[in-house]
Formats: sequence, C-alpha cells, structure tokens
Amino acid sequence: MASRTVSKTALATAAVAGALAGAALTAAAAGWAGIPWAAVSNPAFRKFFAAYSDLQHRYYQSLPVNTLVNGAVAGMANALGDPFTQYFPPSQAQSFSDMLSGSYVGIGAVVQAGSQGVEVVSVFPGSPAASAGLQPHDVFVRVDGKDVHGWTPEQVSHAILGPEGTQVTVTVHRAAADRDLTFTLTRRRVTQQTALAKVLHGDIGYLQIAVVSDHTASDVAQALQQLKAQKVHGVIVDVRDNPGGYLDQAVAIASQFIPKGKPVVKTVDRAGNTQVLTSQGPGLDLPVVVLMNAETASAAEILAAALHDDLGAPLVGTHSYGKGTMQETDGFADGSELKYTVGKWLTPAGDWVQGKGLQPTVSVDLPAYFQLPPLSTAALPLREGDNNNDVKTAQGMLAAIGDAADRSDGYYSAGTAAAVRRFQAQNGLPETGVIDSATAQRLQAQFQAQLEQSDTQLARAEQVAVDLASKR
Repeated sequence: MASRTVSKTALATAAVAGALAGAALTAAAAGWAGIPWAAVSNPAFRKFFAAYSDLQHRYYQSLPVNTLVNGAVAGMANALGDPFTQYFPPSQAQSFSDMLSGSYVGIGAVVQAGSQGVEVVSVFPGSPAASAGLQPHDVFVRVDGKDVHGWTPEQVSHAILGPEGTQVTVTVHRAAADRDLTFTLTRRRVTQQTALAKVLHGDIGYLQIAVVSDHTASDVAQALQQLKAQKVHGVIVDVRDNPGGYLDQAVAIASQFIPKGKPVVKTVDRAGNTQVLTSQGPGLDLPVVVLMNAETASAAEILAAALHDDLGAPLVGTHSYGKGTMQETDGFADGSELKYTVGKWLTPAGDWVQGKGLQPTVSVDLPAYFQLPPLSTAALPLREGDNNNDVKTAQGMLAAIGDAADRSDGYYSAGTAAAVRRFQAQNGLPETGVIDSATAQRLQAQFQAQLEQSDTQLARAEQVAVDLASKR
C-alpha cells in the first residue's frame, strides 16, 4: 500500500562518482551530496565506492554511470527480501504511477511477486486482459517469447507495457488447470472505473471497488449518492480482487460509511510510534456487508477491517491476502523512484493482518468451474479421439451449463461428441459433434453467462444484507 508522502530527491550520483575516483571522498564532497561523513567513513560504504570505481574505470567496456547506480539502488532494495520495497527506473516509475492513477496504456492486469513467480493479482473489467481470459493467480512464463523466470514484477510489467495499438504475447501457467496458456493481446489505454454501483433484489445496493486509486474516494461518493437516491435498504461493498492502493484514499472511502471520529486504521512506524487515523464522516446509516477473497489486499483490507470493526459489517467470502505494511515513494530528478516500506498498519481492533489476512465471518467458496481457463483458439477444432486440456475445459464448460458429457478427464469420447451435438442443436449450429470456432465462441459466451448467474459469494452476501435490513 502506498502512502501519499512523495519526496523529490536530487540525483547527484555523477558528481559524487567523480569525487570518488580514487575511492576516497572528502568531507566537503560528502556534505555537498547530502551523505553523512560518518556513513562514508564506514568500511562497508568505502567498499561500495571502491567496487564502483573498479567497475567504472577497469571493466573491459565503458559503462554509463546510470547503469551502475541504478543497479546499486535496485540491489539495495532487493537485498531486503521485501517484495514491496522496489526501485523503479523512469519508465517503470511512470507506469506504476499511471496504474495507481487508474489510466495507462497496457493490458489491464495488476501483477506482483508470488511463490511461483510473477503472478496476476487482479484484472480490470473490460480490459484486454479480461477479454482474453487472464485470471488472478496466473503465473507469467514468457512475454513475447522471452523466459521471465526470475524476473521481478517491474521487469514483467515493463515488458508488457508498450505503445497503444501494439500487441504483446504472454504465456502464463494456470495451476488450477495444470497447463500453460498463451494469449496475444492488443495494448490500449485502460481507464479504470474504480467504483461500480447497481441495485440488487430486495433493494440492496451493490458497490464494487476495483482498486484504491487517487480518485476512488470521489468515485465511491458518487456511487453512494446513486444508491441512496434509489432508497436502498443496505449496501454490499465488494472488494474481491482489489489489490489496494493509497492509504489516504482508503481512509476517505471508509469515512463515507463510518461515523466521524471512529478509528479507521492505526499505523506504526519503525520507532514504535502509533498514529490513529479516524473517520472524517459523514458515515452511512444503512447495514453494510463486505465481500472479499484471497486477492483483497492492502488498502482494500484496511477498508474491509474498518467496516467490520466499527460497523460490525459481516465479511463474506474467503480470507483476504494479508498485506499489513505501508510504503512511501521517493522520486529522483531523473524520473526514477524508490518505493520502500516505512511501517505497518493495524485494524481498529489492533490486529496485524500480515501473512494471515482477514478471516471471513461467513465463509463461502465459488464453484470449482470458476477456475476453468478459456478455450485456446490455437487448439481448435476439437474432435472425437483428442485427448488434451482444452477438451477437459470444454467438458467442464458443458457440465457447468447443464449439458455434461460422459467424462471430464480431457478425452474426447463418443459421449462428449454427443453432448457437443446437443449443444449445437440447441444453438442453431451445424450438428457435427466437433468444437470448431463458432461452437467454441457460443460455448464460452454461455459459460460466461453462467458464471455471472452463479456467484455464490454474492448471493450469500445478498441474503445477509436482506436479513440485516429486515432487523432495522
């Protein structure tokens, strides 16, 4: 989670490097560069500059100053073993800022370091990534044919981003399907609608918050006005797949639900100093239910925890991600940035969610078929006798929409062909028993509709909200 404290630090590395030519730095040069003399006299600091001098003057090829300096700063950040402390070169820094602002050119996926590599955290609705079928937990294997094993999230993001209208091909591993999937996507400007509101059955308002960007509090305020104008009896706040964002925005959003003066979050710095950030009001006099899952992280967890602790809002779904630290960003004159962890945050009740997340008060899983990948167009057509993961996906989709084949293991049996013919007959397609492009498109469209109708977590949250509203 990023706080809103951003400083601009002058990048004086070239001049400092010149003063260090003999691995010796004068007190005057150190003071000019803003480096404490006591630090420079430290043997470890002298080792750093000696290494810099050796590489700058004795390496067999000449090196740009920034190559060594950027590598040194990135190395310091990586040495901490903290995936949320990162150095961004200028292009990546701009991309990071654009993503938090809610508008950038790319594919519309948020990525971060995972246990198996760089993985998708969330996908923006209506983005190229969403249209192609990328999902949370997909782990990047290749980008434009380059093996990205061992890459940082910033390196993967930089490879994916590019000029509007150009294409990028990504291969990901989807553990739920135990297979690699390849997608070719066209980059375009992604302007994310951070808050979406609608009214559900029983006059229950639904508010989806996709990310906590620099304008989300304003978006939420407008969405709540729409819901109040329609006289809803309660509000479901959906922060599933929300990767977080800015601390001040999380507090501003919470203030729209929580009465003025109540604690929203407690922050603790390295010295152990605690600061309590409170709601600025006005609050909302309606029952609130929170929807969350394993991808609800950081600032989104702050919001969920505050609504739960201050309002008693039930948490419906699965446990959240568990990111209990906060970061600040220093910007340098060349456009690069250093994002680093400055403290941790606690819920109003004093709990630290790091590594464990928030636990649901009403635990609900989604149907297993929500994990099915899209059918690969490269594998079409699929016909009797085939045996692969795409057949298994098609069998899963047929079962989900109520026309199950005789098996589900990826073998295209006679029974699978019969199920396909039934599906084709119901949809006015040639009854070939072969899954061609037209059949695959229709099957995926009906499967998508089924997903929208079978959101068990949302259905349970709706029931909870109706029950709470009836008791008022």
